[in-house]
Amino acid sequence: MEESQVIQLSAISGWIIGVSHIKDQGYQCWVINADLHVLSNGTLYRTSSAALTAGRSFVERYT
Repeated sequence: MEESQVIQLSAISGWIIGVSHIKDQGYQCWVINADLHVLSNGTLYRTSSAALTAGRSFVERYT
């Protein structure tokens, strides 16, 4: 399992959006919903801002 580091957290009503960095691979986004389910699309992004944008888009789509 690859070691990752949490880079950024952001909250939107009922959701937490997180971005983590996997060394030498990139950034990934994940979200935690109000039921405490953790969801990720499994995509690696080149920048943390791209990962955060993907997480925000996911939340906007499902709220």
